Amino acid sequence: MTFQPDASLIATIPEIITRASVVTLNPQLLFYRARVNYAKQLTTVVKKSIMPGVSLFGVYQARASGFNYSYNPENLSGYNNSYPVGVNPSRYNYVAGISLTWNLTSPAKIRQQVKAQHFVAAGYQNEYEQLDNQLQNQLILSDQRIENTLQSAHEVPAQYKAASDAYLQKSVLYKNGLTTMVELQQAMYVLNRAEIDKSVAYANVWQALLLKAAASGDFNLFSNPTQ
Repeated sequence: MTFQPDASLIATIPEIITRASVVTLNPQLLFYRARVNYAKQLTTVVKKSIMPGVSLFGVYQARASGFNYSYNPENLSGYNNSYPVGVNPSRYNYVAGISLTWNLTSPAKIRQQVKAQHFVAAGYQNEYEQLDNQLQNQLILSDQRIENTLQSAHEVPAQYKAASDAYLQKSVLYKNGLTTMVELQQAMYVLNRAEIDKSVAYANVWQALLLKAAASGDFNLFSNPTQ
């Protein structure tokens, strides 16, 4: 089995990579935002637990016996030994009510819990803001790196062409006996170095673009930079 390596990252540069981006789609930032919202909602729940508790209850009961109200034990009148009659409910009881409970000692305790939860929510909010600032700075840094690497990427082709022309010249001179092997090897070394610099410059552009995609949370910036 043979593998064909993808050399696009060192052979080409993205066409459009300078469009504006925001960090609101960053997954880590979304997680921190959800954690802040959860902490605030939990604070509201704890705060409302200071209110009295209200409970509704109800009980319904049905009984069957096979005996009716005219039952006479002397002559066994008013009695039926049939199973369907015996399981058919004939007496009903029910009760319904509402209860109100309130622990008079709980308000002070709950107030402290609310304060503690406020501190937790504030801590999550600070972490969210810190991460947001870090991602904003990373986004600015990535734009600067993109600009710098683009300048280098636009310069290296000229350097590579100059090195290639110099090597071609030395090669022709060497074939005609007008230069030495040492000078030809030096020209080859310069050409090889120029080719490496070109690949590195292109890869640096993609790396800067990847940094921007990571900060914004939009991987399409990297996978589809021309869209």
